[in-house]
Amino acid sequence: MNILVVAAIAVSALLVLWAVQSVVLTLVGEPLALPLRFTTQKPLVRYTSRVMVHITWLTILFGTAFALDFGPRDFLHRTFPLPVPWRDIGIAFAVVFFPSALTYAMYFKLGWLRFEPQHDTATRRAKLFRRFLGPLPLATLEEGVFRGVILEQILRSLPQSQAYTALAILLSSALFSSVHFIKRGSPDRPLWQPAYGLFIVGCLLGFAYVVGGRSLWLPIVVHATFVFVYLVVKLYAIYQAPPWLVGYVDWPQSGLVGSLFVLWVGVALAVLI
Repeated sequence: MNILVVAAIAVSALLVLWAVQSVVLTLVGEPLALPLRFTTQKPLVRYTSRVMVHITWLTILFGTAFALDFGPRDFLHRTFPLPVPWRDIGIAFAVVFFPSALTYAMYFKLGWLRFEPQHDTATRRAKLFRRFLGPLPLATLEEGVFRGVILEQILRSLPQSQAYTALAILLSSALFSSVHFIKRGSPDRPLWQPAYGLFIVGCLLGFAYVVGGRSLWLPIVVHATFVFVYLVVKLYAIYQAPPWLVGYVDWPQSGLVGSLFVLWVGVALAVLI
């Protein structure tokens, strides 16, 4: 029943996003479109869309808390238990950040990556500044929804065993991956390989959630560090190796090396936490 409640809240939030998007598209004289499937690059539409996406996440988080009668305060106490596990947070950051840096250095050494700064200097500096501010709140919202709400409710609805825990992680990861493709992309945008990459990252984040005592501390750190590293690299480098090997600049985990890296992080968390 709780899963149905979460689904109803998510669908309602998406319908609100669609309604607001439709109003804004009408105001700027653009054709209506399905949620996040518009093609215009007009600032009002793009920025409204970004705001509404974040409002959607918040609606799912707090709407679920009220609908299931445990309230935002109880939700925060459960997902962010005290004291803060600084040791585990440091480990989670280290096993993602430093091996990532070494991996990109290896790419450069092998000629799989070339240094080519993107954008003009002022734009690049502004984007770099946002890279330091954006990943943590983004990861917090997404992890709150996909691990703190969806994975947690699936875990509660299934019998308690390692097999059902794995099933819950797989189901929530499939949803995590698919949601990233609601937004319209270019016609030649790859699909299945990036979807696979997002799926295995979702599995890693779900595993981090469980290993961390079903709290959000670890998955948020892992998620934010992943996003920060690849977004910074994206500003300064171009991939030259085939996608099956190194993935894509937006989905580096979808290649063979990225898949092995995700496996490494999972093993490191299992051993060190």
